[in-house]
Amino acid sequence: MTTKRAKEIQDIRAGLDAFEEVLINKALDKMEKKGDVSLLPNVIDLWANTDEQLIKKRAENIMFGLKDKAALDVLVQFLDTDASEEKKWLATNAIWQSGFDASNHLSELIQFAQTNSFTAAIDIMTIIENSEFDESQDDMVDENIKKINNFVTHSKSDIVPILMEINSILIDKKIEG
Repeated sequence: MTTKRAKEIQDIRAGLDAFEEVLINKALDKMEKKGDVSLLPNVIDLWANTDEQLIKKRAENIMFGLKDKAALDVLVQFLDTDASEEKKWLATNAIWQSGFDASNHLSELIQFAQTNSFTAAIDIMTIIENSEFDESQDDMVDENIKKINNFVTHSKSDIVPILMEINSILIDKKIEG
């Protein structure tokens, strides 16, 4: 990364973390044009911490219209942090609303679904439903079906019905694939 690019990213980050609405809006303008996936956690924090609905909406528009496929890795890694459920909601919705194929992250997504809320599990189900699996991923799919079956057998969690539905989706995708 060039020094100029690093400076641009640093300037956008500073604006996203600012308290003045003018600076935040300038940073959002720059993020839309010259943003970087490394700034996505900052956009999520801004979205969660602002009460200004216009800024919140602009942050959502950025998150829900991601094009850079590298954003998927950043968002999946974000799910494994100690961030609030509200912030993780934005990350999961960014994955599916941006249309990313998250099939390569199936294990991480299943783990997230098993350890979070009913709503989070539904979001993960939607992501999996919109992902495409090919024959090279059969072993990974089988491993996750077994993981879900084991969880369902030993859990009384309210997410069990959602996990059973995810299992059905995976089996259907495997048959289709």
